[in-house]
Amino acid sequence: MLRPRLLPVLLYAVLCSVIAVWVLLDRRPPEWDHANHLERAVDCHRSLRIVADTGTREILEASSFYPPVVTCAAGLLYFVLPIAPLTAQAVMMAFLALAMAALYGLGRRLADVETGVWAAFLFATAPFVVFSLTNFQLDLPLAAMVALALYALVRSESFGDARWSLALGAVFGLGMLTKPPFAIYVALPVLWGLWRALRSPDRRRRLGWAGAALAIGLLLALPWYGPRLFGLPMQILNRSFKQAAEQQNPEPLTSAALTYYPRTLPTQLGLLAGLLLIWGLWALRKHGAARTILWLATLGPFIVFSLIQNKNLRYTLPILPAAALVAAVGLRSLPALARRWTGVIVVALGALQVSMALFQIPAPPILPGMVMPLALGRAPSRADWQHERILADLGRESGGRPATVSVIPNDNFFSVSNFRYEVVRRGLPYRMTRAWSDAPLGVDFVILKSRDQGPSYASARPERLTRAFAGGDPYWISAFPVIAEYPLPDGSTATLRARRVPPLAGTPAAVAARLSRDPGRLLAENMREASGLRLVLDYAGPDILRGRVRHAVLTADSVLVGEFNRPRRAPLRVRDVRLDVEGLLFNPQRLVGEDKLEILDIESLRISRLTVTEQDLDLFLRGQPVGRGMTITLRDGTGDMLVTGFGPALRARIRFGPADQDRPFTLIVERVSIGGVHVPGFLVDWIMRHFDPTPGLRRLPIPVTLAPVRIRAGRIEVGAN
Repeated sequence: MLRPRLLPVLLYAVLCSVIAVWVLLDRRPPEWDHANHLERAVDCHRSLRIVADTGTREILEASSFYPPVVTCAAGLLYFVLPIAPLTAQAVMMAFLALAMAALYGLGRRLADVETGVWAAFLFATAPFVVFSLTNFQLDLPLAAMVALALYALVRSESFGDARWSLALGAVFGLGMLTKPPFAIYVALPVLWGLWRALRSPDRRRRLGWAGAALAIGLLLALPWYGPRLFGLPMQILNRSFKQAAEQQNPEPLTSAALTYYPRTLPTQLGLLAGLLLIWGLWALRKHGAARTILWLATLGPFIVFSLIQNKNLRYTLPILPAAALVAAVGLRSLPALARRWTGVIVVALGALQVSMALFQIPAPPILPGMVMPLALGRAPSRADWQHERILADLGRESGGRPATVSVIPNDNFFSVSNFRYEVVRRGLPYRMTRAWSDAPLGVDFVILKSRDQGPSYASARPERLTRAFAGGDPYWISAFPVIAEYPLPDGSTATLRARRVPPLAGTPAAVAARLSRDPGRLLAENMREASGLRLVLDYAGPDILRGRVRHAVLTADSVLVGEFNRPRRAPLRVRDVRLDVEGLLFNPQRLVGEDKLEILDIESLRISRLTVTEQDLDLFLRGQPVGRGMTITLRDGTGDMLVTGFGPALRARIRFGPADQDRPFTLIVERVSIGGVHVPGFLVDWIMRHFDPTPGLRRLPIPVTLAPVRIRAGRIEVGAN
């Protein structure tokens, strides 16, 4: 007979084999976040090849919200295995092994070997865990890190064991580098451990090791979290409530919100395992060594995520290790005969859950009162979503040159996310963008899809543009003719369009006169209250009939600039302006048909001359959401910045430096103090690396350069005056 400890190993081997078969059979593109994480894994793989500091910086800056541990684990694996779906899912299987091992150890430590075996089994066969093995997401790795943290916490004996206390600190850091919510799942058990340490006779020694563990965790996590300390909390709040409202999730504290997770428990943990969990929470009262930590690890984060508006099974997946262990305790507390037959049913249901989640055999039902089927998932599909053909046609039409491609739909298998991943994976020179808001500025190709455009809360713009290309906007239709069409598995049709502006009937002089006669009216969406506004064109004869202008110069004595179709942000008054535009491309049909200037592309834009006065800058800052309470006093060569209204006063000195390869000019911040306390220069540079807005100018749809920028008393000057 197999030893009990070999049973989880056997189960793991079976799961690995089945998941490998599923991944090899399935040809669907990765969905949304799944594709985004895969893209970052490829980026991390390429950054790891760079030994210099730039590689490390790129890894730390890859995402503003998602830490790099999981994606870089895949990036490391790509050095020895192909950049392929099975390689990425091998990372998920490795984290599953870690979770199962930690659960086995926890069960053995808190109860007995059989409890550990059942805990590992219940977790590994939980329907949502099995489903997660088919996606490259961060939540299953996060669950593994939570399980490992609980195991290390138990082994530390409330920080009485030095080695395990230090190991717990390392797990803290790696857990936070897996995903930011890690702290929510382990906070209460850790606080319980600290409370026991405080009550211990040798509390000074224990608190010392607890402090060392915390220090190790901070040292590991700080390089990634430090520059995000200001922005990350707001992102978390937006995801928890604002974005949840946009997705029409139920309001917090309503019955629908509070019962969501209980009604999806069978989908997450399994029907019988859910019942055993409920019984186990009661049965734990007799397990003095285990009850408090398991109650806190299960119920604490469950309450937290029930209270926030955003609801998603991925958010409660990291609770499942503790829940599986509680369910195992519940199973082991049954009378002998009931325990034996319940165990048989648990094994049978585990196999059934794996089959339902991976192959939809049998089709998982929705039980009365439940929100979702007993298992999420889908059978592997060999259907072709045409990404390879579309990218091949893009290569032929672009001649292999860099191009900007706008992917209009936001369908799960046909969106900018999975196209961008394919482009990054193949090393193609395309910049994949989402659907545009106003005009297709800088867009060389457009990918469209008929019928479903994606989730309702994010489909308004794709639907509007799809209707425009279906006949609602003849000027876009003529400027972007159809290159190819592709049938898709959902019955819709994908379309590839390329920018090919047809010539206009008329004379070049008439078109030029129409452009330069009243530029203020043509540019009214971005420029208002202009004085002395002039537009001078240099064009090569009939090229202007195709919307091409070789060189254009826009000058003004004074003009108010901004996005006037988005009135929430204040405009900026600029004076003594000269803009040099190279390679202007506009839509001539729209100019004649609607008397509007629609700019399709610009080869380069240079701000040759411009002045912003201190008074105009102050008005601009006061009108920005982040500018309230901020004032800047401009002196010769520097500017003194004062920020109030957000706690202690922040003071700093700013100045401008020359351009470099990453930005058209350098913003230097120095002499920073908060509440009168000086901030070290290396820390300022570290934070500014992530908050500096100047590198974003390189990511604009068109290349922008500036003449030398100088600060004078009472004004900022670009170029010579």
